[in-house]
Amino acid sequence: MTPSTLVVVADRGSLKAYKVNETPNRGPSLQLVQAFNIMDAHGRYQDKMTDQAGAFPDAAGPGAMNSTAERHGIENETDRRVQRELADKIAETVTRESVEGWSFAAPSTIHAAITDLLPNEVRDRIVEHVNSDLVNLEPAKLPGHFRSLQPL
Repeated sequence: MTPSTLVVVADRGSLKAYKVNETPNRGPSLQLVQAFNIMDAHGRYQDKMTDQAGAFPDAAGPGAMNSTAERHGIENETDRRVQRELADKIAETVTRESVEGWSFAAPSTIHAAITDLLPNEVRDRIVEHVNSDLVNLEPAKLPGHFRSLQPL
């Protein structure tokens, strides 16, 4: 089995990549080599988009508007763009760090989509998949979630 020399954790709008350094007495230690946030992924849809031009006066009172417009897949398109951007950042990081094997963790809702968007040469080097949101976990606790980093 190829050892995992990089751990990548992602969620809907952020990514962290850690280089795995083996220490003889304490097991693996992780060093942050990449942190990335996608601003489009955070916040509410209605805070980013407005349909003011298509709104109609509301009977509730003067100045109140009632929008009847639909979103028509804008949220789905935003999700696809965010997943593409995450996959591109992961591929760039894995290539830059010249790793043989790496581990990937992301929530199950986006894990497969991101993995499918990775180039084959990057995807084929994944040693371990973890369907869990570990982005906000402190680095010292991450090795406990990856079997490939556990001592034998």
